[in-house]
Amino acid sequence: MLAVLAGLPFGVPARAAEDIRTITRDGFDLLHHRVAKPTTPMRGFGGTRSDFDGDGVDDVAAMSDPLNYNLADSPTGIVSVRYSSAPQVDYLIGIVPLTEGGCVCFGQALVAGDFDGDRYDDLAIGVPEEVDRGNRAHAGGVWVIPGSRAGLVVDSAIHINQSSPGIPDTAENYDWFGAALAAGDINGDARDDLAIGAYGESVGSKAYAGAVTILFGGSTGLAATGAQHLQQDLAAVPGAAESNDYFGYSLAIGKVDGNRYQDLVIGAPLENNGASWDGTGMVTLMWGGPAGVSSTGATSVTGAAAGPATGDSDVIPWLLGEVLAIGDVNGDGLGEVVAGAPGAQTPHLNGGLVAVFTGRTGGLSAGAVRIITQRTAGVPGDPENDDRFGGSLAIGDVTRDGKADVLIGAPGESIGSQAEAGMVTLLKGSATGLTGTGAQGFDQNHAVVPDTAERGDRFGSSVALLNLDGTGGLDALVGSVGEEVSGDFPGYEAGSLVPFHGVPLPGSPGALTPENTSWSGQTMRTEFTWHMRYGLRIAGPQSGGPLF
Repeated sequence: MLAVLAGLPFGVPARAAEDIRTITRDGFDLLHHRVAKPTTPMRGFGGTRSDFDGDGVDDVAAMSDPLNYNLADSPTGIVSVRYSSAPQVDYLIGIVPLTEGGCVCFGQALVAGDFDGDRYDDLAIGVPEEVDRGNRAHAGGVWVIPGSRAGLVVDSAIHINQSSPGIPDTAENYDWFGAALAAGDINGDARDDLAIGAYGESVGSKAYAGAVTILFGGSTGLAATGAQHLQQDLAAVPGAAESNDYFGYSLAIGKVDGNRYQDLVIGAPLENNGASWDGTGMVTLMWGGPAGVSSTGATSVTGAAAGPATGDSDVIPWLLGEVLAIGDVNGDGLGEVVAGAPGAQTPHLNGGLVAVFTGRTGGLSAGAVRIITQRTAGVPGDPENDDRFGGSLAIGDVTRDGKADVLIGAPGESIGSQAEAGMVTLLKGSATGLTGTGAQGFDQNHAVVPDTAERGDRFGSSVALLNLDGTGGLDALVGSVGEEVSGDFPGYEAGSLVPFHGVPLPGSPGALTPENTSWSGQTMRTEFTWHMRYGLRIAGPQSGGPLF
């Protein structure tokens, strides 16, 4: 069997190629620490999703909390980038002055997209509680770093916030601009665009109503020119802005109707919260077009409207749309919108569910949705309170049958007596849609999966489907952010990422195969930073939703 992640660096990084460097943009500082790591250049084929060095094999960018550090200022998060060919590991560190205070928020959203069309993916990093340098509001921001044959070009990084020229709206306390991100080609110009969620944005007097900003790619990367700003008091957007809707809490971009333009899906998980007893939250689909997001044809479905599809009055889609993804699970050329609701009642409290809206040229419909829980036939796992099934999602063709599969995290799943040990489930696409037939479930007591299931590991807290071995099929990475490893201080978990190889098996529709290896926050340590909860986010097409 091909070794997944062949050529990617393992073990403790080698000596530093250079010391900490400071990149300053608009008064904001980003630290860059590059560590040399010998690699054998690779050449892969097939689709990629986070290929910063352009070799046809995905690279891995993951966020962790800073634990211990040797820095002059206070770190707000670390994003580590491990390359398949570029001979280094890059550490990107958000900082604030010790006198300013702040949060662990650098990298709370991570996406990869080719914003300048040069065939190298670029990395966007959300910092949702960043302090605006003008009015001192904790409003949020985004860093964008272009890719190249040599990896990320940190000296060409740009910084964006709501005080940047041309960016709609203004920076206000707790806008959480950058808490959700999604990349994709909305206007069909062969360059990815970036959607930025600010779910705390006030609309008039309505606090935390939420908003989304779209920046369009171009030959020089993302630009504020022509930026679009969406909120629910606009005529083009379904619903109405209300306090605490959290519109923009989650985002996804992908082809739903099959034309050349990718479409935008927006989650508002607190829509109707406290006002409806048969489901809350809303998912909105807005069509892409040559001018960007279209002003016509938007559709939406609420949790209450989707509820009857469960066929069970005890299953209630609370907080629908906390997590989103788009992919063609039935192979008909139209993309399905997949929405996670980890806080749903199944009837177990916070048992969690996944709603799959059938791809249609007419948009979303409550009459064209399939609800999947751990009680659905064929789905592994034991339904319990606080499983939070659907707390993380990744979608793509693992089995190489032309139909997208969905990897679902249930980070609260109890394994035996070990609460919050966590598990993941792969549901496979089919001609009739996503199905429990042939589903696979993995936890850390599974043969070959490293370590054992322990209380609080939260295996499945983050998931990604990436082309990690260059063979064209998608492989999986699963985060276990509560994982303690040898050398950790008790209660200060290093966290780990566990790889799975996606391989079609002879005589079967294909499967994920676990690898007997993992990366931990311990292996990522340098003389400057120690890592905690490594893998809290993994860069892919979209990022946002709850943090476990």
